[in-house]
Amino acid sequence: MGLARNILMIIVLLILVWAIFLLVSYVITVTVLYTLELPGDTIISIARVVLGLIIAGAWILGWYKLTKLWLYKILLARKRET
Repeated sequence: MGLARNILMIIVLLILVWAIFLLVSYVITVTVLYTLELPGDTIISIARVVLGLIIAGAWILGWYKLTKLWLYKILLARKRET
């Protein structure tokens, strides 16, 4: 039962990470592609691109922290309980 539970927890982690990835991809698309399609003020365009990069970096950092928490705290904690 422990192996099945761990596999299920890893699948849930992957689904969660992919859902967040799709959300972040949408936000980056809205901020960056809007800048490319509509030429306008240079400062606003640069700010949108920087915002997109910050969001992408935050997603990478969040993914790392979530994975570290999930794998070490949740899965290994369950292993120690048995």
